[in-house]
Amino acid sequence: MRESTQENTSPLQICEGDIDYRGIVRHINDGVLIIREGSIVFANEASATIAMRDRESLLGLPFSSLIALQDQQRVLQHCVQKLYTPELSDRIEFSIPRDSEDAVVEMMLTVIDCGGAPSILAAMTDITERRKTRRELQRLKDRLESILHSMNDVVVSISPVDYSIIAINPAAEALYGIPRRAFTAGTSQLLHFVHPEDREKVRIYYESLTEEEFDEMEYRIISSTGKIKWVHDEGHLAYCRSTNMLRIDHVIRDITEQKEALDALKRREEKYRDFFQNTKDMAYAVAPDGTFLDINEAGIHMLGFASREEALASNLRQFYINLSERADLLAQINESGFIADKHVRFQLKNGQSIEVTITARAKLDDAGYLLYYEGIAHNITQALEDQRNRVLRNAAGGMCHYLNTHLMHLANAKDGIVDELDALNGMARHLLDPHHETEWLAISALLQAYSEDLDKAYRKITAVTQAFNSAFLTYREEPYLDKAILDIFNSCLVDPQASSCPDNIDKPVSTE
Repeated sequence: MRESTQENTSPLQICEGDIDYRGIVRHINDGVLIIREGSIVFANEASATIAMRDRESLLGLPFSSLIALQDQQRVLQHCVQKLYTPELSDRIEFSIPRDSEDAVVEMMLTVIDCGGAPSILAAMTDITERRKTRRELQRLKDRLESILHSMNDVVVSISPVDYSIIAINPAAEALYGIPRRAFTAGTSQLLHFVHPEDREKVRIYYESLTEEEFDEMEYRIISSTGKIKWVHDEGHLAYCRSTNMLRIDHVIRDITEQKEALDALKRREEKYRDFFQNTKDMAYAVAPDGTFLDINEAGIHMLGFASREEALASNLRQFYINLSERADLLAQINESGFIADKHVRFQLKNGQSIEVTITARAKLDDAGYLLYYEGIAHNITQALEDQRNRVLRNAAGGMCHYLNTHLMHLANAKDGIVDELDALNGMARHLLDPHHETEWLAISALLQAYSEDLDKAYRKITAVTQAFNSAFLTYREEPYLDKAILDIFNSCLVDPQASSCPDNIDKPVSTE
């Protein structure tokens, strides 16, 4: 092998005429090598910088010593083939080992004649940072594509001229119901899927984006299966420097479920508001301190407010007769979130006391903090009064039945005594002497008087039971007071022969 030294390069005539080629080569940023028979016979400062070696130390070294082990066979084989195959690529990339970090270089090869031998003139460019940038860009591109492919929202770029699709992600297949390639092939445009009733609005929206640069709207589409869907479309104008073209990027989200949920919520709110306003019970909402936030007309009337404004300026706690009932009610709501049919007592603005049952719940925000309480108060005053009257009626009916049973025994006993007295009087007239007969008749008169007293008591009690029976058999859930009950007794405390009580009661009235 011919000795490879710097002197051997003199036939190259690196400096010719007035042009200092050697100086140019020495000072350019790209590394320049001449490789003859596998050895480096010339190297400029830039090549030494790339290899992180002294320039003089490079001369005479095998070119393979600059190449990373994993690239050596590929690069050396390419250099040899280049000597005999001119059409072979004149560019190749490989790594140069360095202490800190391997350098990635791009080398451009040219075959020259050096000292009568075919040689390689190599220009090396350090592309380490460029490769890092390229890899980072590729990584970001792959990540972006991965994100776009995994998104449920449709991301699409369209031309602002004819709205043809430049690029679209796979989510479009689920939304519009056709393969992605049908979009990228340009056979399907987004406006084709817009609901006919919304198409003109969407067209105006698309056209305005070139001026507005950003806008959004909701509209309906019809998928290939004929299903109507609601979408939220955000569009913005973008400029692509690589193609020197404008495009409009859209993010289109399927909001059908949210739209249906909102519509259902709106309907529920309307029903709730209708119930709130039209229920006969007091419906209300109060702040945690009890201040009224809302109250319906029934509540305004129940509590005795003159107007809604007066009610909203008031506090519910002022109506509790016993504030401990309010404390117990709030404790149960705060513990379980709601209460049902809680019995409390209110004192109205006019001083009247009523009894109500409250069904209420606590309304919390997304973080779980208390916003307000809402509930329904049902006035049970009349119901409780009716219930007490039913109990009184049943008790009175039972009492009448009990008394009538014993009155029947008294009536039978009284009749028996009278019959026996009549029989004894007849016997006394035949069996007793005048003196004893007189004594017996006096005794018989007393017994007769006792019997009459017993008859009067019988008639008086019978009149009472009959009055009770008459009153409660015609009971119609009307509020009876204690005075009304006493009036029934008082009306019968006179002589049973008087007109206020029946005169011809022969038998007690049975409730059976």
